[in-house]
Amino acid sequence: MFGEKTVQDLCENLSIDDTGNVTGALKHVENWTEFSKTDNTGNFIPLYFEEAKGQPKGIIKCELKGTGAKLKKPVAVDEKDGLIVFQVHNQDNTIEITSKGKETRTLTLTSLELREE
Repeated sequence: MFGEKTVQDLCENLSIDDTGNVTGALKHVENWTEFSKTDNTGNFIPLYFEEAKGQPKGIIKCELKGTGAKLKKPVAVDEKDGLIVFQVHNQDNTIEITSKGKETRTLTLTSLELREE
């Protein structure tokens, strides 16, 4: 759960292949104030990292890059539940994942469907 939202509220058939290509559809969400008080309408991608649960904060960091990306630095995955959610503004967005002691991995979102309603 992401506050009041579930994975099913945010996306359909989301999958990531071995090369980091993400497919599926991100649903259009209106006024998700638990995500943000101001920038709360659009498409949101939930990610889960089992290896982050119970680990020190910041063991895995993610950064959204590309058109419309608002954050300018990596964000730590929640160590309590291993979850992180990003608002995707454009299919040219990528998500860079950095794990301590492992190579950086990039998820490409060009194959995602961004629904508008």
